Amino acid sequence: MRGGALMAALLVTWGAPGHAAEVPPAALPEAAKVQQPPADAPLRRSYLVPAFEAAAFNIGLFSFHNLITREPFAVISWDTTRGHFDGTHGWTFDVDQFITNQFGHPYHGSLIYNFARSAGIPFWRAGLYNFVASLGWEYFAENEAPAINDQITTTLGGMFLGEVLYRTYRYVIPEGGGRVSPLRRLTGVLISPGASLNDWLLGGEASPGDVDSEPPLSFVLTPGVSLMTRLEDRTGATPKLLLEQGPQVSLAAELTYGALGDPTWSYRHPFSYFDASAGLTFPGVIMGNLYIRGLLLGGQYGGLTSPMKGLWGLFGLYDFGANNIVRVSSVGLGFGTTVQTRLGQEVFLQGSAIVGGLGFAAAGSLGLESLLVRDYHIGPGVEGILEAKLVRRGLGMFRMRAKHWWVSGAYTEPREGFESITYVTFDGRVRVARHLAVGLELPLGLRAYDFGPDDTQSIGAGGARLTLSFMPDDAFGVTGP
Repeated sequence: MRGGALMAALLVTWGAPGHAAEVPPAALPEAAKVQQPPADAPLRRSYLVPAFEAAAFNIGLFSFHNLITREPFAVISWDTTRGHFDGTHGWTFDVDQFITNQFGHPYHGSLIYNFARSAGIPFWRAGLYNFVASLGWEYFAENEAPAINDQITTTLGGMFLGEVLYRTYRYVIPEGGGRVSPLRRLTGVLISPGASLNDWLLGGEASPGDVDSEPPLSFVLTPGVSLMTRLEDRTGATPKLLLEQGPQVSLAAELTYGALGDPTWSYRHPFSYFDASAGLTFPGVIMGNLYIRGLLLGGQYGGLTSPMKGLWGLFGLYDFGANNIVRVSSVGLGFGTTVQTRLGQEVFLQGSAIVGGLGFAAAGSLGLESLLVRDYHIGPGVEGILEAKLVRRGLGMFRMRAKHWWVSGAYTEPREGFESITYVTFDGRVRVARHLAVGLELPLGLRAYDFGPDDTQSIGAGGARLTLSFMPDDAFGVTGP
């Protein structure tokens, strides 16, 4: 009885109608009109279900840390909690383990965010669940001072990562429930366990009304072999070898959602277009990265018959990278454009240019020189992204990707200084069979930092990888006729 009463209480708000954003029919091509949901399609959503799920998740995670692993930060008392409110342990910036701060918190936020999205909550309102859940954790689930950087990365990083996961989930498991194969169902659970739970709990009827149906996608899975990685100290006149890593296994994946070039596609909602890439290299010195950028506000240019089609506007940026021994992570917003130009019948040029401001960023090295927990600096900064890719559809491609982060150390001691991280990758691939290409990738990295006369260094890294790419088509990321 009590379980039934609880479920009834959770579903009090279930069934609240809403309306999808209206797009003038005349503004869309004929082929695009069939892709858009009806303007008056009723939406179903619940604000209470994800609130309960977020609270239950936080309590469960805290109980695990407190009762099973006995983490020191989770041993709380009334005095530690009161100290968060009376100023004894006021808000600060913490310097916990890099992977905890820069990936663990955003992933935690993405789980909370997906509870809300899969219950029918729109993009911006779903982010409030991240914010409140993170605030509750900082005040009530840790004995340490609340961390400003954790609040930022859990909220914004969780939104950007969470939206990528949610839209990918909705591509695998479409809205409306229905029967799907066991393999697709399992894939959906791995991508977004929260969305899978709510699809079951709410019968697959929840809809935020802003998820695109059948978006143009470009997906590539790239296993490979890293032949070598070198790390050198280039501070002095003669480079000093810090690390030489032998052959390793590398795994990488790239996903472009709302890929450019499809004349029937309309970019209407936050993250209707996004680029996401991830990679992992192991064993030995493990290196990993995750880069996300999605269009938050903006527009598109290029008509149905124009050889050039592109997007411009404000992008949400989340980066996490251990880039060939040089590591960096950031959450921010950037203004820029991404474009595809047709140069010939099967020849295309794609490019992106974005300049962003970073409210929070962390940069440093992997800590090979010491056993210190913290060997990175945190603060505000700027980021630049420049990419170019030349594609011969059905044959191959050549690409250059460059990212640069400049990070101030303003949030923690030593404050007077900066980190400058540059990461450049040259990548060529050639088709050898249907949906299959081989390639060579050359990643380069440079870290330069200056925190006073006795704390200045320049470190360079480089390597080489042989890759094998699996693609759903042979277009190498090109969409359209």
